This record gives sequence, C-alpha cells and structure tokens, in this order.
Amino acid sequence: MQTSNIQTGTFSTFLNEAGVENDTSILLLHGSGPGANAMSNWHFALPFLAGSYHCLAPDIAGFGQSQHNDHPRGTSKWIDTWVQQQIDLLDAKGIEKTHIVGNSMGGGVTLHLLDRHPDRFDKALLMGPVGAPFAPTEGLTKGWQFYKDASEEVLLDLIKKFLYDPSILGPDVEKIAAERYTNVMKDNVRVQFEAMFCDGTKAGIDAFVLPEDRLANIPHQMMVTHAREDYFIPLSNSYHLVEHIPNAQLHVFHHCGHWVQIEQKSAFNNITKQFFDGAFD
Repeated sequence: MQTSNIQTGTFSTFLNEAGVENDTSILLLHGSGPGANAMSNWHFALPFLAGSYHCLAPDIAGFGQSQHNDHPRGTSKWIDTWVQQQIDLLDAKGIEKTHIVGNSMGGGVTLHLLDRHPDRFDKALLMGPVGAPFAPTEGLTKGWQFYKDASEEVLLDLIKKFLYDPSILGPDVEKIAAERYTNVMKDNVRVQFEAMFCDGTKAGIDAFVLPEDRLANIPHQMMVTHAREDYFIPLSNSYHLVEHIPNAQLHVFHHCGHWVQIEQKSAFNNITKQFFDGAFD
C-alpha cells in the first residue's frame, strides 16, 4: 500500500493505492458522512482486492486530505468538481479505462461518471447509492446537516447508526467518533462540507438524480448492492436503479446497515471480486 498526492486540476488529490503491479484497475469512491475519507471506507476492501487488481482510493475533493482551493456553493457544483477530479486522476495515472466502485455519495458520483464519460469505465459496482429520487431520511439529514448541531455525541450516534449491530466494532466505535470529530471541526473541513449541502438535504439528493432516459443509456455491466436495514439511503433507491439501468443486477444484504463493506466485509469483498472477475457475466 502506498499514498501520494496527485495534482488534479487546481488542487491536490490524496490517493491510497495498492496492487500497482496488476494490469486491471479499480477506482473506489467513498461516501459523504462527516469526517469520511477513502481509508475509513476501504480499509478492508483495498488490501483484499489488491491481490488481483490495481486499486486506487482517492479522498474525494473536500474530504480527508483532498482539500479543494475553492468552496463551490451547492451540491451540483461539487458533483461537477468530483467528476472532473476522477478524470484528472485517471489521466495523471495514465489509466485509459478502469472498473469503478461507488459507496453512497460515491455511488452517485459513479453514475455521473458513467453518464458523462462512459468510455473511461468498464464494470461498475454501487453500494447503498444515492442517485435515485427519494424523500430525505432522518439519517442522511443528520449527516449532511451535521454542523447545525455539531457535537461528538451526535457524531457517535451517527456512526453507530451506520451499522445494524454497532457491537461488531466494540470500543472502536467511540475511538472512531473521537478521531472523526477532531477532523470535522477543523475550519477548512467544515466550510467545505457546509458548502456541499448548503441548499438542504432534498436539494442535495436531487442534484445526484439522473433522468430515467439517461439511466437507460448507461451500458455498463453493474452490480448494485444495498443493506436491507440501511438507516441513511433507502433500499428503494437500488430497486429504482436496477429497474432503469439495462445491465444492472442487485444483491441485498440482510441484518446489515449502511457500512456493508465493514459489517459484511467478507461477503462484500468476495461479491465485488467475483463480479469484476466475471462470475456474474
């Protein structure tokens, strides 16, 4: 595993990379919770997939160590930034085409990448994705509007709700919350996160939605995964996507929360590898 800072447009992207000796690449895009970054999402998946694939897990602009120079106001402008960031990253690494995995908000970014730059991607796997129309959930609203009532206790409650069974992490839950809280209360992190979702949760959700005719034109082989007990993104989102994307199929995890890649890490990792290996073709 190695890390580096890659120039992507006007700002630097912090990249976690593994399996560089492999010929086929996977780009992994994380979700959007307060304090989220690539390795908080992919610390189990990255080393597993790196046995067969060249894995690239960037901190998305405005998260982790990929701090954007400007503060665009509104989710739509940030989506444009996030999409271009990934294309700039692939160009900088000399990667013409890659598989892609998108978690939650990263799933929404993935859909826009497939829509705008279809030739740069092969297969796609989504996990608990935004990108379909839905009413704001309590969990997503608490996450995207976190700074209206920011506290370590609120963040701890959110992190527990990412899991169907928080005891799976034991005392690490409190440790994760404390570490994230220190990060999210930094001024530069706060101002960017607030700018992303300044128009409210509903406007943020709608910004990711692609019309049905554009979903129908996404040609890629796609595996959509979702947890039945997801507190943040409703399972109906994934049903909507597989109904309209012609080559999409769905796997639903039971007794599992939004952090499928942690709570069901073995099953998720194996399904992901098998999908990209061609087992579901």
